[in-house]
Amino acid sequence: MKNTSKRNYQVFVLLALSLFFLEETLRLGLSSIFSKKGELESMEKGLFLNSSSAELNLDLARVYHMLMQGDEKRVQTLYVRSIELNPLLTSSWLGLTEVFVENGENEKALATLGRALELIPLSIGQLWEASILALRLGSKTMALDSLRIVAKADPGRRGRVFDICWQVIDDPELILNNVVSDEILPSYLNYLISKDKLDETFPVWKRIKRAGVVSDVNTFSYVEFLARKDEVSEAFSIWSEMFGKGGNDSLVWNGGFENDPLGRGFDWQIGNLDGVNIEFDKTKRFRGEESLRLKFDGKHNVNFHHVSQIIPVEPDAGYRLTSYMATDHITTRNGIVWEVYCYTNGAMRKRTAPLTGTTDWKLIELSFHTPPDCKSVVIRLRRYKSEKFDRYISGTAWVDDVKLLRIGTKTNDQNR
Repeated sequence: MKNTSKRNYQVFVLLALSLFFLEETLRLGLSSIFSKKGELESMEKGLFLNSSSAELNLDLARVYHMLMQGDEKRVQTLYVRSIELNPLLTSSWLGLTEVFVENGENEKALATLGRALELIPLSIGQLWEASILALRLGSKTMALDSLRIVAKADPGRRGRVFDICWQVIDDPELILNNVVSDEILPSYLNYLISKDKLDETFPVWKRIKRAGVVSDVNTFSYVEFLARKDEVSEAFSIWSEMFGKGGNDSLVWNGGFENDPLGRGFDWQIGNLDGVNIEFDKTKRFRGEESLRLKFDGKHNVNFHHVSQIIPVEPDAGYRLTSYMATDHITTRNGIVWEVYCYTNGAMRKRTAPLTGTTDWKLIELSFHTPPDCKSVVIRLRRYKSEKFDRYISGTAWVDDVKLLRIGTKTNDQNR
């Protein structure tokens, strides 16, 4: 019963794809036909006057076929006549194949489709049509060969190729090995990410590394996807392999803001917000060459959370977040805090006391214990929107030397 339902679904998908293809052909092909030949009546007159033209026979057959005008026998006769006049017209072979498929004459259809695929060079559009026909005929091998070429040569059709493969073939290994060439592996990885197909991404990533088509953009996307799926260990392993491990005991990446943030993955993610100017400051710093500076303009009641970092952690474990901060005339009661929470489920939300007014460099600390299901946390600078009358925040804050350290052991943590 299950197999029957699956077959019925595949037939439905193929019919839908066929209709889509016909619609696309109508849009792209018929406009050029009519612009060259004029109205259908004129085309018929033209063929009457020049019945030995293979192209005219083909054009009229396609119009009859797509607009469902004329009987099937007439359409078939026109396709056959065009082939007799010019056996190299691939579109005639494909059109005749379509007629045979519609009539249920699958053996004839496979023969004419095979002939069409022997003719080279085929256009990408013809290969696309051939692959749809092959799938309708149940010939996966014939379809995969065409789909591989289409996916490689036409980025615009790539997503549709992948969709067809998953809807009809539904064999991850077969698709990866027979449709996805090395050049389009990054596109295929992005497709799998967009479809939330976690398990299928692992062999794709291995092949990407083996083929040497790794890019920073793909790495960022894949690392972030893995982190969202709670595959933090795998994500950080890829990150470390590509960008290093940070060079100290702290789990915070680039905690001293010495390097320009990558803005993705496990580095600082810094966004823009009206009312806050975020820059790096070489003149005021606690350690190293520069610090991070936040300057509030006093004209906005900001809800600020635009400096953050995702950090892999162990579940059910103790940690201490530390940083040095300085302020200059930070107004309102809702000052600057550090906030920590579990990345995938938002649990275990902790924050420091608000920092306001004017202070020199000060050590800010926050200890927390991760829940049993917490594999990564987000640390972020925060200023909560105020409901008070004096809600517009102004002043400047500096942040430097941010660290996150594992403290104690699980046994010790549990016995605290």
